[in-house]
Amino acid sequence: MDHRTEEKRKQRHSLTLLEQVKRMKESSEIVDVVLVAEGEKFPCHKVVLAAFSSYFKAMFTCGLVECTQREVVLYDISAESVSVILNYMYSADLHLTNQNVQTVALASYFMQMEDVFSLCQKYMMDHMDASNCVGIYYFANHIGAEDLCDQAKKYLYQHFAEVSLQEEILEIEVQQLLTLIKSDDLNVSREESILDLVIRWVNHSRKSRAEHLIKLLKEVRLVLVSPSFLMEARKRNTVILCNSECNDMFEEALKSIKLATHPSLSLRYGMETTDLLLCIGNNSLGIRSRHGSYADASFCYAPATQKTYFISSPKYGEGLGSVCSGVVTENNDIIVAGEASAAKMSRQKNRNIEIYRWICLTMSRID
Repeated sequence: MDHRTEEKRKQRHSLTLLEQVKRMKESSEIVDVVLVAEGEKFPCHKVVLAAFSSYFKAMFTCGLVECTQREVVLYDISAESVSVILNYMYSADLHLTNQNVQTVALASYFMQMEDVFSLCQKYMMDHMDASNCVGIYYFANHIGAEDLCDQAKKYLYQHFAEVSLQEEILEIEVQQLLTLIKSDDLNVSREESILDLVIRWVNHSRKSRAEHLIKLLKEVRLVLVSPSFLMEARKRNTVILCNSECNDMFEEALKSIKLATHPSLSLRYGMETTDLLLCIGNNSLGIRSRHGSYADASFCYAPATQKTYFISSPKYGEGLGSVCSGVVTENNDIIVAGEASAAKMSRQKNRNIEIYRWICLTMSRID
């Protein structure tokens, strides 16, 4: 028997064993232990638990009373996470979602299942965004998952302007918020974002959080906030108006801004700016990406460092045509005007007509 045939035979043998054990679990045949979590019972086999979990292997081979117990109660572990982990043991399928991944990770950590714990971390890394990175960061920090913690912290700081607008960040503890807003590494372009976050965090649970407002405001660089924003924030929030110390802080900041006597403050990461000379290519065939035919058409030059950087060009489109002029607004928005030939405009018009006809046809079918 050749090597390939032998490998296939072993694979079939393994799959047969897995399938038979799974069927025995589903029909509660030859089960010798029942796991209990949140009052829900899960009949299973000690040998399967011990094969995947060092925790259960030690439990069933230690010679103590646990070896003979019919039921094993798992405290502080959700029934859903036990169900997910048992399904993985018996079928190799790990059904993770954004809602259950942290509880499954905790359960696998408790059961000493490194493979499942690693899969949970990878899932969280792959599904990280502005709405969940805060929770992932503090979760990973709590259980000591260093790689996941580092990646979540990097994402949190890099995307802080967007993260600060999410509901999740309003649930963190005061000390956690203080640590965040003290940092120079937050990628925010305006200090108004920090002040707005502090006010929203306090108002989210005002009764229990109002006492923290002063120490939070001390970490906000109020002299970097525009006067109009400061006055509007004070006018619209009674939690500030009703606090004399807050009013004094705002008045002092407004006075310092007006007199330009405030001490030099370090800027946060996203506030540092560099003047760049921007060049967007001008070609009658349109502007393509840097990997296309006109890679040299779009770049920027930094006079201070005398370095040139290639930049992402506007997406190629027939309707754009030749770039005629452009302007950069005071908010750093880039506006480019293009000129297309009559033939290109005609093709674009015909394409729009076809799209319109398709929409009308689709709507008539729906009706």
